[in-house]
Amino acid sequence: MPTKKTLWNALPSADWDLGKARHLASRLGFSVHPKIVETIHKLGPRKTVAKHLFAPKPMPPPSEVVSMRETAEEMLADGPIRDREQRRLYQKLNRESYADYAVKWYDFACNPERSIQEKMVLFFQDVWVVAFQGVKSAPALFDYQARIRQSIAGTYPEMCLRLSQSWAMVRYLNLNQNRKGAPNENFARELFELFTLGEGNYSEEDIKEASRALTGYMANRQGKVVFRPQRHDDGRKTVFGKTGRFKLEDIIRLVFQQPAAARFLPAELCKAYLSQEPLPEPLIEELATLWRKNGYSLPYLYETLFASELFYKPEYRANLIKAPVHYYLGMLQDFELGVPPLPRASFRLNRQMGQPFFNPPNVRGWVGGKAWINSATLSARRQAAESLFFEYDEKRLNADEIKALEKVRAAGQTSFSIHLPTVRDWLTQSDDPVASLAQRLYVDSDPKLLHSIAPASNLDLFIANNANLRSLLLATLSAPSYHLH
Repeated sequence: MPTKKTLWNALPSADWDLGKARHLASRLGFSVHPKIVETIHKLGPRKTVAKHLFAPKPMPPPSEVVSMRETAEEMLADGPIRDREQRRLYQKLNRESYADYAVKWYDFACNPERSIQEKMVLFFQDVWVVAFQGVKSAPALFDYQARIRQSIAGTYPEMCLRLSQSWAMVRYLNLNQNRKGAPNENFARELFELFTLGEGNYSEEDIKEASRALTGYMANRQGKVVFRPQRHDDGRKTVFGKTGRFKLEDIIRLVFQQPAAARFLPAELCKAYLSQEPLPEPLIEELATLWRKNGYSLPYLYETLFASELFYKPEYRANLIKAPVHYYLGMLQDFELGVPPLPRASFRLNRQMGQPFFNPPNVRGWVGGKAWINSATLSARRQAAESLFFEYDEKRLNADEIKALEKVRAAGQTSFSIHLPTVRDWLTQSDDPVASLAQRLYVDSDPKLLHSIAPASNLDLFIANNANLRSLLLATLSAPSYHLH
């Protein structure tokens, strides 16, 4: 039986094969499309991680977000909006820019060259949680996500400091209300419990004292965070047994002197990418020790996990339920489709499946796992699959939607729905079309399930009929195996 240290050692190159590349593709990204798997197989785990996570690529700001930022600066220049109609207009414009941002992000993340990066960004969004319902600013959410993206190739303490000083976080966890003489404990509590240490690794006194150190940070109307010395408590505080005139930077430094800080993020990363069930404590402790010795480097953590022997053990394959965004973008990549530039399409579909864009239910984020699946969300997933066969009729679109379609088509993206003749062509090139389909879509292919729908005895006739082929594809995308990765 391998020791705990052996399990975190890199997978021997002789053991790397196409099956393990499929597993890595399904976990790091959204799809096991043959082109994606082939690229990962050629690169290997270390080079794949380095290519996609060591040099993050920025997302261009959507035009609606830029416009909303300018509108906010203009409308809020003289203070909060008092006029009811003006306030309604501001809220409407903000909701529209938020929906547009969602669609633009889906499109950005759907590109296989960016999917691994953006899935990691999603992971950190679910650790350092903010939500549109609390922040109420699309530009602030965009800036927050950009901060995560900028931070994924650095150290975790650096990321924590950068996100703590974001406009979205200051608004979301009430740092605006944290002032000398009247500290608000919300941010200090979540910083310790949900972002860095985990429950039980701090005292109530640590929270009270840390909240004093975090006074003075304000989100102004220009979308910036400023430090107001007159609102800051510059007295002596005692946190984790250390005493000083601490500020935010000091609290982050003290946090990462705690043993729990080294265990927290590795455990969260393993839960998201390896197993919903907690790993044995000795394994997490070993990874924590390695991570701490390497300066809390995020690239080191990714490389250690995704290149390890443990990551490729059979019991960790196809054992996670896809999040709605994984399910949706995975389908698009599987069939080489673009994201429809219409908020009422992709934006609405993901909300119905239970994962509204950048809007988790509370500061704990999405529960994930089996919580993604119930009768309502399964029905919504079926609708999302059916939407792939929908041809957009411009007669039923409004002027803005027609303009958006024309813009992306001019840029070269013309395919938003499954073209059955194209699917038929690549299926009939295989000796076993149904097995080929399962191999293309499932981490662990299960052609028997699909053969029960399309009997091998009359398979050619089945595939030749558009209605039958559509039914086969829907069955493939609705089967339990497709919801797992």
